[in-house]
Amino acid sequence: MPSLVAQDNCKLTVIGKVLDESKNPLPGATVFITELNLGKVTDQNGVYTFSDLCGGNYIFEIKFLGFESQRVSIQLIKSENLETILHEEDRILTEIVISDHRDPVEKTSTFGALSGKALEDVRGKSLGESLQSITGVTTIQSGPAIFKPVIHGVHSQRILILNNGVRQEGQQWGAEHAPEIDPFIASNLVVVKDAGALKYGTDALGGVVIVLPAELPTDQQIGGQMQVIGSSNGRAGVMSGMLEGGISKHTGWGWRIQGTAKRSGDLHTRDYNLSNTGYEELNYSASTGYHKEGKGVEFYYSHFNTTIGILRGSVVGSSEDLVNALESEPPQNTKPFSYQIDQPRQSVTHDLLKLTSHLRKGINLFHVQYGLQINNRKEFDLRRGELAAFPALGYKLYTNTIDTEWERTEGKSHIRSIGFNGMIQDNNKIDGTQNIPFIPNYVSYSVGLFWVEKFSKGLWDWEMGARYDFKYYDIVGFDYKNELYRSNLNFNNVSASVAGTFKINANSSLTTSLGSSWRPPSVSELYSLGTHQSAAAIEYGLMLDKLTNEVLVASEVKLNVEQAVKWVSTYQIHKGKFSAEISGYLNYIFNYIYLRPKGVTISTRGVFPYFRYTQSDASFLGADFSLGYAPRKNLNLMSKISLLRAKDESNDDYLIFIPSNRYEVSMRYDIPNLESWMNPYLEIREKFVSKQNRAPRVISLRQIIDAKEKGDDLLENDYQNFDFVDSPNGYFLTSLSAGISRSMGKSKMDIRVTADNLTNTAYREYTNRLRYYADDIGRNISIALKYIF
Repeated sequence: MPSLVAQDNCKLTVIGKVLDESKNPLPGATVFITELNLGKVTDQNGVYTFSDLCGGNYIFEIKFLGFESQRVSIQLIKSENLETILHEEDRILTEIVISDHRDPVEKTSTFGALSGKALEDVRGKSLGESLQSITGVTTIQSGPAIFKPVIHGVHSQRILILNNGVRQEGQQWGAEHAPEIDPFIASNLVVVKDAGALKYGTDALGGVVIVLPAELPTDQQIGGQMQVIGSSNGRAGVMSGMLEGGISKHTGWGWRIQGTAKRSGDLHTRDYNLSNTGYEELNYSASTGYHKEGKGVEFYYSHFNTTIGILRGSVVGSSEDLVNALESEPPQNTKPFSYQIDQPRQSVTHDLLKLTSHLRKGINLFHVQYGLQINNRKEFDLRRGELAAFPALGYKLYTNTIDTEWERTEGKSHIRSIGFNGMIQDNNKIDGTQNIPFIPNYVSYSVGLFWVEKFSKGLWDWEMGARYDFKYYDIVGFDYKNELYRSNLNFNNVSASVAGTFKINANSSLTTSLGSSWRPPSVSELYSLGTHQSAAAIEYGLMLDKLTNEVLVASEVKLNVEQAVKWVSTYQIHKGKFSAEISGYLNYIFNYIYLRPKGVTISTRGVFPYFRYTQSDASFLGADFSLGYAPRKNLNLMSKISLLRAKDESNDDYLIFIPSNRYEVSMRYDIPNLESWMNPYLEIREKFVSKQNRAPRVISLRQIIDAKEKGDDLLENDYQNFDFVDSPNGYFLTSLSAGISRSMGKSKMDIRVTADNLTNTAYREYTNRLRYYADDIGRNISIALKYIF
């Protein structure tokens, strides 16, 4: 606790504002009270609020990317208003902690964050694309418009995403099912890469992505922003707006409304059009809440709606067409540019409702949150006649979550957190598909209990904890004979972690963590059956017989949960003009579940590569490097490196779709202000992605088909991994961006121009599942306008 001068008064409030030298607000700045291990993020007006503080002496640490940090000492006797002006820095800041009572990221965690200028640079991109800016984070793609985040080599159901504090739940089992989140709602994007993910729930074997909006305003002033972005590739347009304010005569109440619309036609590579790869998106959200004197309640609702075309050339009708599709360019059925989105396509809506409240009583903080999510996914195939209007795959998922937490501050540097997580899910096939369901209907129940201790001792900050989780499935489906089956499965296990940060000196620290986490197999991994159209593949689950594809009896099959042990250590230094962060990690996953290529199969819906889920022990060994140097006041040099080696340990083999090593250098020059024109800059980036040399052997489709025509099966009793084509060559990508801002009284206009893939390079990304059929996109020039009022 701080040195108290008014011990009996613990209802004091500090309302502060963070500004730049021109008195413009700095939204997304972080304010941290050292003595309380408590942090806030400034809202759109640069305002933050700390409530229920006891009287005493405090140190406020205030940081914003590109500005010099400040430490402000105050003696709190009564509620105060605090204004802080930050000055542009002549050195480089490392990534910062984003922390508040909703989604804390502890000092003992290894994490990366996007906020402020770094977040503005990726506005208009999807969540998965945006997160690639963080070292150690890549994506797995399904064409040019579908991106899923990959943290240290793992993705999908091994990555937990918190959307405004609620665990995001959709049909995330598909590698081509992108998170249904509008990044425009966020003032910060945070990726936790280590055992610090414990309190958020099971499944976080790879890490946690936190999408964190700014706090609601508490004053009566109305403000907002409008952004418009146009892009050359796809002739795409994005428009997003936000309006927020307080409620007259009701201090403490705030509200915000936000909306985003996107539209793109066919994207194109350097040499040809990618037919049927356009997309449309319409999202909106609204929130209101009351925060005052140690208590608060908040209501939040969001709606996400997207339609995404799937490359037309990924669907073929004969084995010869499939071979040609993999061996020739441009893709089959390539047509001139169009905004029309035909089959195959996917249409997804996602609704999220959240009600949360917190109450502080002395040293105790109580937090309760309820969430409801409704996810509606439809995937449309190439079908004839009346069936063309009906989805070939369709599911509606209802998810109810309840989260409670009791946090107790004991003494000067000890915080204990005890909590409960509960979830009920009901997933049902949408009627009218005229197909055997790809996955069965199911109801699942999940409960979890966690205990986390955080304390400081000497030069060490420590966090350790454990949690217990139980999951139950009630499954009803139809097999390939269209016969009904039922299964009841349950799983339970324990997770634990310990992490510590050693303060070497004022400029450097060492963080190390060791954690064990687990997850049960998902229903899709157990019972997938048939064509997964948006993945352009046929998939079979673990509970299907490998010879007959009959559904196995659950009581007669030994099912193993994934069990991961992950170690991460990170060294950080920030001294003068130099900054560096170096991380090493090892993630060993027992019973790792993945899709293994098994050959080709022919059905009435076409010819597709087919994959079967399998289990094997796997290891992910890697390192991340981030270096920065500022030789001059306005010149910043940055370098990022991500290295990864993954292996199928059980079979002494390589894994498929593992991100290859990547290297990036950038140079940013901040030009001096020109009267009312502020913050002009010019930045160039060069990224090199190496060829994935640790890829499985190649057995081409032509080899497989020719052998089948001769009555041979090349893959019978063959348990080694393989791929249909060789991994693509490495590639260089150059990007250039420039921006400037103009002050207009109390308003501000930001202008940004960006050119991605400036040299119009033809390349294929190894983790793009449609790399079999086409190149990735070519040059893209974007112009972004942002008006803040």
